[in-house]
Amino acid sequence: MASKPYSFTRRVVQNTVTRYNYYYHAKLKLEKVLTGINKQRQDNYNVYLPFYPFTVDKLNLDVNELDSVVQKASVAVQIHDPRGRWIDDSYLLIGKAYYYKGEWEAAANTFQFINTTFAPKKKSDYNAVVGSSQNDLLSISSREKEKTWYARQFRHTSARNDAFLWQARTLIEQNKHDEAQSLLNILETDPYFPRRLDGQLAELQAWKFYKQGQYAETIEPLRLALKKGHSGRDQKARMYYILGQLYVSQNKYDSAMTAFREVIAAKSDATIDFNARVQIAKANTKVNGGSLEESIAALQSMLRKERFIPFRDAIYYNMASLCANEDPERAIDFLNKSLRVESANMLQKTLTFKGMADIYYFRKDYRNAQRYYDSTASIMGPDFHDAELVNARKETLGAVAEKVQTIRDEDSLQQIASLPPAMRDTLLAKQVAALKAAKNPPPTEGGKKGGNGTAQAPPSFTANNNYNNPSFGPANEGGEWYFYNQSNKSTGFSEFRRRWGNRALGDNWRRSQQSGALLANNNAPTPPQPEVNEGNNAAPSIADLPADSINVSLLANQLPDTPEKLEASRGRQQEAYFDLGKLYNDKLDDTREGILTYDTLLSRFPEHPRKVEVLYSLYAWHNKLNHNELAAKYKNQVLTQFPGTQYASILTYGALSPQDKEKNKAAENIYESAYNAFRQGNYDTVFVLRKFSDSTVGFSPVQAKFDLLEAMAIIKTRPEDEGKAAIASVITKYPGEEGILNQAKAIQEALERRQQVTDYLTQLEIQRDSSSTAQVDENIRIRYPWQTPAPNLPDSLALKAKADSVAAAANVPPPPPPKPVTPYQLGDEKTAIPHFVVIHFDRVSKVLIDEAVAQFSKYNSEKHASEQLQTSMYALTPNEIMVIVRLFPDENKALTYFDEVSRVASETIIPRIRPTDYRLFIISRENFILLNNTKDLEGYRKFFGNNYITE
Repeated sequence: MASKPYSFTRRVVQNTVTRYNYYYHAKLKLEKVLTGINKQRQDNYNVYLPFYPFTVDKLNLDVNELDSVVQKASVAVQIHDPRGRWIDDSYLLIGKAYYYKGEWEAAANTFQFINTTFAPKKKSDYNAVVGSSQNDLLSISSREKEKTWYARQFRHTSARNDAFLWQARTLIEQNKHDEAQSLLNILETDPYFPRRLDGQLAELQAWKFYKQGQYAETIEPLRLALKKGHSGRDQKARMYYILGQLYVSQNKYDSAMTAFREVIAAKSDATIDFNARVQIAKANTKVNGGSLEESIAALQSMLRKERFIPFRDAIYYNMASLCANEDPERAIDFLNKSLRVESANMLQKTLTFKGMADIYYFRKDYRNAQRYYDSTASIMGPDFHDAELVNARKETLGAVAEKVQTIRDEDSLQQIASLPPAMRDTLLAKQVAALKAAKNPPPTEGGKKGGNGTAQAPPSFTANNNYNNPSFGPANEGGEWYFYNQSNKSTGFSEFRRRWGNRALGDNWRRSQQSGALLANNNAPTPPQPEVNEGNNAAPSIADLPADSINVSLLANQLPDTPEKLEASRGRQQEAYFDLGKLYNDKLDDTREGILTYDTLLSRFPEHPRKVEVLYSLYAWHNKLNHNELAAKYKNQVLTQFPGTQYASILTYGALSPQDKEKNKAAENIYESAYNAFRQGNYDTVFVLRKFSDSTVGFSPVQAKFDLLEAMAIIKTRPEDEGKAAIASVITKYPGEEGILNQAKAIQEALERRQQVTDYLTQLEIQRDSSSTAQVDENIRIRYPWQTPAPNLPDSLALKAKADSVAAAANVPPPPPPKPVTPYQLGDEKTAIPHFVVIHFDRVSKVLIDEAVAQFSKYNSEKHASEQLQTSMYALTPNEIMVIVRLFPDENKALTYFDEVSRVASETIIPRIRPTDYRLFIISRENFILLNNTKDLEGYRKFFGNNYITE
């Protein structure tokens, strides 16, 4: 093509055909695929908006349609003259299609190819010039004629300059921000970079800063992009909204209000228009002369306007957010009104539930906060910006609610158990009646059990719910059926997912029931379980029982009416209090509530088994709040009541700080060395290392272990009294260290029993049996008192059989040695016998064997595709692993494959395995069965070497 003369006629024909027969249709197809991508998500306007209304990795575009774009543009390049004007544009379409597919490397390579191939050069130049120097400035752009209006409007422009911007865009998508910044800096100072792309260049600069979270640096390039750019109306309104949010983050409320007014002036989507008005009302409370009541009044006026009816729930939500800090009760009232508005906007319901939960959370009403966080988690989408926070608080507050409920339940059960029998039975009878009524609710007027008498219908397709959006079901063009149109299907699916989320497939009647329940329950979170004032703790155990099975005796069995049950009930309360205090301080950062919980624990259960830890926690928490007197009080209690515990040692000697990790590690290393010395019998080394640890490290977390180890060394090397004293000292010093205490007591018990064993052996006497002349076996085994003798009864049948065999052997000569058996046989040469090729590995790892299976499979698919060979791994024994290639129709084909693989295996198939670590052989199907039975692999190797001729 390029060798032919490029005449005027050829130029016109090539450019016209390339443009209108290929480039135009490929461009039209790409635009059709991208239609409606800005409607694929439901944005949360209360946080920073995404810079673009889509993310490439979640576009869910039709890959086949994008491949069609690549194919059509590629044909335009291949069959037309490469000197045509529209070749670079076709390459640019290919790069864009790769970009929207998310294939970053292919897209970047395409844009780089455009840069190098279509760089400006003189006719005498053989190589493309990528950059040049102009007035001491680096220029990489292709110069465009922009002096006249005609040139700007009708003259063909080089796609190379656009490719630079798309290359930068691809780098930003790949988070290669340094490379993208380098390219943008060059383009920004390039004297030949066309002015028509200045807006896009500034937009990419703003996007890069915005994506990195550098919000202050985003403002200036974003203003420049809005001034010089030619983005569509929707994207322009979006960027103005983001600019307003950035100004708010910098406390420039006047500039923010100006930016939000530009959003309204753009007359874009009704949703962003509404949210811009809301943001103006919020910013008005921050500027001089503005007030909270003025902003709320402005939002209330919007409630009366018909065009804002679809946003009434959002209006109430924003009214609540304005007054949440000053008047939480008023905010809760607004949020309840928002929940009562019938709406299909699940994102707004999620925000409203979370707003309600946040208010209760910061008011430390954790029970109600947990209910609303649970409701938030049940309806929020996977992309909700605070999903991690909601789930964390839901789990923590759920644990808090569980502990509080346990304490209340046990209090109620104990109170009921303490009542007189007559009063208790009356109370339980009422509870039984209530439980039966709950299991068998009376029918409503509509004839259905349960419910509130007003069935909730599923949401209908009405204008108020915005279901008549044309993007949900676009009109068919050209008479094409909707489900045959991939672009329409993709757009419809994206709109459905945007509005409803990842909704599971299910029958419509089931969905109707679920929708009714959801709408009935969305206006308020799940009601809490009733307060347990009369044995409601039995409910979980009888939840699955029919109503007729519930009676007074069943509930009475749940009451702690015996000392054992009462002790268990009090134990559950103590554990609940202990865990609750930890949750308050560690998870919720509510130290004051944790202190109150532990004070209650000590007042109700002064002999708590973990009292020392409770006292130490109270000391630490009061110290954290600078309550010096109370902290000193609890410190003194730890030192006086629990002097030998780890907590007392920490308070006395001080604990290792987090910054002193090297010192902590040194203490552990010294203990490990001492422990190893003890196991090897070097007891003097244990004493030396103990003194070294005390002099260099001092107190350490392994202090208790070191004391126990030293006591054990004393027992081994010194008199018995010193050993007993040492182990008793450990028991006294560490009463709160459960593991150390148990080991020390076990050793002490063994020491006490040592004298008992010695006395027993001293008094043991061996006497002769007077009734028989037999002597007592002097090799008698002594049985200690704690040992149980095991019976050893002879088998009479076995003894008789042994005697018979001995008698028979006396008269029969020994049999001759068996002849060696070779079960393997060669088949008939005239008969086609199926064969396997086997690779046996010797001491090769499982990873390399798996790799061998994959490599042989690949080799067979490339070199022996027609033979349909199968490769698998086979374990003859746990230590004998083989790879089997099958099935060869006869011996000759197996030998041919054997010779071929023997030559190339070590170089091309399994080069990572040494040839000395594997052996190859062939085997017939019958011989393989014998090999599997005998496991005589060495025998078959000899048989193979003696009977088969190979290269």
